[in-house]
Amino acid sequence: MKIFKKLLLFLVVVVVAAIIYASFQPADYDVSRSKIIKAPVSSVFNTVNDLKTWEKWGPWHDEDSTIVVTYGDKTVGVGASDSWTSKDGPGNMKTVKVVPNKLITQKMQFDDYEPSDIIWHFEEVEGGTKLTWQMKETQAPFMFKALAAFMGGWDKFFGGMMETGLGNLDKVVLEEEALANSFRVSDIKSQNFTTQKFIGYKVQMKINHEEMTKAFQEKMPLAGMYAMKSGLKYGEFTPAAVYTKYDEETQETEFYIGLILKKELKAGEGMTAINLPEGKGVMVSKFGNYGNGDEEAHIKIAKYLTTNKLEQRWPIWETYVNDPTMVKPQDIQTDIFYAVK
Repeated sequence: MKIFKKLLLFLVVVVVAAIIYASFQPADYDVSRSKIIKAPVSSVFNTVNDLKTWEKWGPWHDEDSTIVVTYGDKTVGVGASDSWTSKDGPGNMKTVKVVPNKLITQKMQFDDYEPSDIIWHFEEVEGGTKLTWQMKETQAPFMFKALAAFMGGWDKFFGGMMETGLGNLDKVVLEEEALANSFRVSDIKSQNFTTQKFIGYKVQMKINHEEMTKAFQEKMPLAGMYAMKSGLKYGEFTPAAVYTKYDEETQETEFYIGLILKKELKAGEGMTAINLPEGKGVMVSKFGNYGNGDEEAHIKIAKYLTTNKLEQRWPIWETYVNDPTMVKPQDIQTDIFYAVK
């Protein structure tokens, strides 16, 4: 009995000492960890900015399989939110500030305790992006203070988790980058083309893919806005480009950026109307980000024409089938058409 009393007294002393020790731990903390991720800052930023990606890299999901996440109406940008339940209780998070490719600030709350600040800093550096994950609070609840004290302080309490999370995030971003840079090319299909009307802006330049991309970024929105202002709805036109010249010897190209029409519309100011030819042709679908796999798709058609003793005739045209903002980069579809003799 005396031994039991001594043991009980010892446990009481230990508990009281732990409570006293925890009570003297600071209620405020500011802990951060950084990692260089070998990816563009926009890729890293977009991953963190989308709360639906957090289940892929958040370190807490590996430690607690009981976590069930519910997403708010918005999951990207300011106002994005989610909430969760787990064996350790409920919580929620909301994005309160976003500076594109620079900063994301969030409020994270556990149960009914005061929310803490989650701050992400993005810095473009040589070879990639320096990402800093910062967590801070001024009035941490006693339970968290006790846990932090037991772990050896706030830095050790949060630091390991943050390092694991950044490592997971690194893998997720690099996997997404690999997918974004991937492409696939369909089999060649023979077709009988019917005449289609195209309207677009003429571009003549030396072959320079960077400058050609700038031309598309400038002209394609103008064509789309003209169609919409003229009363056409999306689906009554298809974004397209028509190439009338692409000479690798002289490094000269001539092409038109605009729309294939499914409804009558005259060419607007600065635009040219072209009737795409009817007759025999071949086409191929390329899936992948713009600029990825284009050369391979054209080479595949060229080999097909040679094998089948077909002769290409101008123009060559491309249609941009889906909205690149609504699908994954690897699913962006470009259909390429060659008229043949």
